[in-house]
Amino acid sequence: MGKIATEKIAIIGLGRVGLALALLLGRNPGRQLQVYDHNPERIEELCGRLSGELPARVVVAADAPAAMRGAGLVFLAVQDRFLAPLAAELAAAEVALDRMRIAHLSGSLTAAAALGPLAGRGAVIFSLHPLQSLADVEGAVKGLAGSWFTFEGDELGLAAAREIVADLGGRLVPLKAGDKPLYHAAAVVASNFFIALEDFAIRLMSGIGVDEESARQMLLPLIRGSFENLERQAPLAALTGPIVRGDDATIAAHLEALGEKFPEEVETYRRLARLNLELARRRGEVDYADFPSLGAVGPGTVGPGAGGGEKA
Repeated sequence: MGKIATEKIAIIGLGRVGLALALLLGRNPGRQLQVYDHNPERIEELCGRLSGELPARVVVAADAPAAMRGAGLVFLAVQDRFLAPLAAELAAAEVALDRMRIAHLSGSLTAAAALGPLAGRGAVIFSLHPLQSLADVEGAVKGLAGSWFTFEGDELGLAAAREIVADLGGRLVPLKAGDKPLYHAAAVVASNFFIALEDFAIRLMSGIGVDEESARQMLLPLIRGSFENLERQAPLAALTGPIVRGDDATIAAHLEALGEKFPEEVETYRRLARLNLELARRRGEVDYADFPSLGAVGPGTVGPGAGGGEKA
């Protein structure tokens, strides 16, 4: 058992992630949590969950600096836009920060960009980002446990990050500061863009008279099946559908139907289908010339009006 198991941990910000973190870390009976949020309703929510639920001692602080006092590890669990102002406020407070480990939970911001003033006071700063979609507190409690996390920042904080992630049953991947934009872009594509794609599919279902909730329920087994395929094998092998079969006639029929009922979405479909085709080509079974309906002539072709191409 490491040092983090018994030292004081502060959590400033009790939104869905901060509250979930408090509930998970509070399972350790030898630990003291010091928490603060400017919203009294969030404090009330935490207190409402404390009765008989958390063996750790939980202290509700009067303000953010008070939450930090005496803590060995501090999490700033606030939205990205509030991180820099909060860091500046805490750096100006009369709190001993030398060698205190202070982390934020943002996937896009580096430790230096968000917490620089705290480092100037001697704090060890880093970011610890859960690679997870956390829409509500219950989902966050379930999702944080066992998730992948990424670490970026002062390596003096790496040991504490490893211990916290191990406590949560997760796995940790260190990043360089310059890696964070591309890392976060990948996370957005995998999570946020996926939701937008499913909304796209649900809207297409409305074109045949299926209501939104029914369409969502109809598509969920298909979505789960695709997830399960991806769990078992790499995208190249998991891909199914008309493009990997070389079925341009079906793609052409899709485009015709979209042109009739959703003309504004024709180019969206083409762009997505071309991404699909790029993946299918890597299997060596189809090529650009097999899909004249897409006008795909080569890698990266996404614009309208492209002509057909020759097989390699």
